Amino acid sequence: MRKALSMSSKTTTPLTFDLQQDLLVRLKEIQLKTGARSLSEVVRYAVSNLDLSELEIANVSHRQISVRLSDELRQRLVRLSKQKKVSVGVLLRAALDSLPDELPGFSPETTMPKKKTTKKKVAAKKAARKVPAKKKAVKKKVAKKVVKKATKKAVKKVAKKTAVKKVAAKKAAKKTVAKKQAVKKKAAKKTAVKKRASKKAVKTVAPKVAQKAAKKKVAKKTAVKKRAVKKVAQKKAAKKVAKKTVKKAVKKVSVKKRAAKAAKAPSVQKTASKKVAKKASKKKSAKRKASKK
Repeated sequence: MRKALSMSSKTTTPLTFDLQQDLLVRLKEIQLKTGARSLSEVVRYAVSNLDLSELEIANVSHRQISVRLSDELRQRLVRLSKQKKVSVGVLLRAALDSLPDELPGFSPETTMPKKKTTKKKVAAKKAARKVPAKKKAVKKKVAKKVVKKATKKAVKKVAKKTAVKKVAAKKAAKKTVAKKQAVKKKAAKKTAVKKRASKKAVKTVAPKVAQKAAKKKVAKKTAVKKRAVKKVAQKKAAKKVAKKTVKKAVKKVSVKKRAAKAAKAPSVQKTASKKVAKKASKKKSAKRKASKK
C-alpha cells in the first residue's frame, strides 16, 4: 500500500518548507548511503511510510495578528534578520518573549499614526471583490498558515536542539575545567612532596657536612700543633748542637793553652837553672876571694 502511495502517480509538484540544518545533513547522508537520485525520493519515502500512531506532536495554539510598524523598524528587523540569519518572524517572537511584565519608560501615543494608502492595495481590494480571486486568496492564506506552522515548529525544534547543545557544551567545559584543576592539584602535590624531600635531604646532608668540616678543622689544628712541636724540637736540637760545638771549641783552646804552657816550662826551668848556677859561681868566687885575704 505504501509503495502504491509513493509510486501511484509519476507527476510531482514542488512543495517548499523550512528544515533544520542538522536534519538536512542527515537526509544527505541517507541519500548517499541508499543511492537515491535526489532528496525528493527520500522525502517521498518518508511521507509514504509515515505512521501517525508513533508520532508525538505538541499541539500549540497559534494566532495571527496584524500590527503596524514604521519603515525604520522594518529596516531594522530586516538588517537584524540578515545579521543573525533568521527570519523576521523569529526575531519578532524573540522580542515579544523578552518583554517584561512592566514596561519602563513606555509612553502610549495619543494619536493613531496615519495609514498609508497605495495603488497596489486599492488594486488588491478591487481584485478581492471578484469571487474567483477570493478563492485563490483563501487558498494562499491556508498555504501560508501551513507553512508558518511548519516554520514555527522547525524553529522551536532548532531552539530546543541549540539549547541541548549549549547545555552539553557547558557540561563539557565544566569537565575540562575540573580536569585542569585536578591536574593542577596533582602537580602542586608533587611539587610539595619534592620540596619536602629536598628539605629532608638538606637536613640530613647539613649535619654530615658540619661533621666533616669540624673534622677538617681539628685535623688542621693538630697539624699546626705538630708543626709547632717539631719547630720547638728542632730549635732545641740546634741549641744543643751549638752548645756541644762551643764546648768542643773551648776544650780545644784549653788543650792548646796547656800544650803551649807545657812547651814553655822547660825553657823557664833552664833559665832558672842558669841563674842559680851564676849565683852559685859568684858565691864561690866571693868565698875564694875572702879566703885568699
